Amino acid sequence: ISGYTLTVQASDNGSPPKLNTTTVNIDVSDVNDNPPVFSKGNYSVIIQENKPIGFSVLQLVVTDRDSSHNGPPFLFTILTGNEERTFQITQQGVLTTSAALNRKVRDHYLLHVKVSDNGKPPLSSLTYIDIRVIEESIYSPAILPLEIFITAFGEEYSGGVIGKIHATDQDVYDTLTYSLDPKMESLFSVSSTGGKLIAHKRLDVGQYLLNVTVTDGKFTAAADITVHIRQITQEVLNHSITIRFANLSPEEFIGDYWRNFQRALRNILGVRRNDIQIVSLQPSDPPSNLDVLLNIEKSGSSHHPMRILLHKINSSVPDLEEILGVRIIDVFHKLCAGLDCPLKFCEEKVTVDENIMSTHSTARLSFVTPRHHRTAVCLC
Repeated sequence: ISGYTLTVQASDNGSPPKLNTTTVNIDVSDVNDNPPVFSKGNYSVIIQENKPIGFSVLQLVVTDRDSSHNGPPFLFTILTGNEERTFQITQQGVLTTSAALNRKVRDHYLLHVKVSDNGKPPLSSLTYIDIRVIEESIYSPAILPLEIFITAFGEEYSGGVIGKIHATDQDVYDTLTYSLDPKMESLFSVSSTGGKLIAHKRLDVGQYLLNVTVTDGKFTAAADITVHIRQITQEVLNHSITIRFANLSPEEFIGDYWRNFQRALRNILGVRRNDIQIVSLQPSDPPSNLDVLLNIEKSGSSHHPMRILLHKINSSVPDLEEILGVRIIDVFHKLCAGLDCPLKFCEEKVTVDENIMSTHSTARLSFVTPRHHRTAVCLC
């Protein structure tokens, strides 16, 4: 408790007694009885040789339970292990290089470090920093191009996470950093450490070409990212077809089956491959199954007769299953077929919910689609 406020009353022995009150404020001052504490008892660091002088090796985090005047600013001192003055610590606790590292000369350092607080007398704590020097990066990172397809019900996409850039490096200890062409930073961004790609604001329907780079600190690689934002209308939904696959996740379908499936449907239906578009991907019931909502166009953005498409696809299900190696549970356009409506008056509608957008991303393909609903009701 850092302070007390007391109300004191004095009264005399008269008749009637007279009294008065006053306030007494008591401040409890801090004694420096807590040493500064490192966030870890010991630290281990791996650093590549030939880093530039002043390279940040480690940020030391220190806390002190005393009040501010008995805490920071802290004083860091390297007690042993730094006889060649290869390292130094700033008063912000950053361990940096003050000389070039050469693993052939020395590949291991063990620094004994002390931190002292600002109290009188000062208190201190100790830690060890184990530093291993490895060879510098010899391999350039490899980055894969990514194609992203976004379904928008309307003339623009509201934004969000749209995919993940995939990059690898044969140097085990390399840290990869991603960056985006500055000209596109008003529309998109990429997380520097994870490669997650984000669309910032409402984007018009169309195509966007992005250039993303990845660096390991020495080598840099670049890849093109193509973003397609496609508009769907109620007319498109009315002519959509759902194909239900057994025991398949959206990512498995995109990464392992979509291109082959698109190619096989193109041959069966006699259309161009790009005329077969995914409108929505979502787990069905049970969740292990997958519903793929497709739009199949013909030249001029018109639609093929649905009865003919359904007949061709249904009659080719065994061939599709053999080509893909997966089981197709159902192909349906009209749920009304399952309803016993008087005089067969039935209405069916497919809707999408743009408030529930799902991003399904693989190394080379990413789909951002809304959740879809299919309903059928008997009419009067």
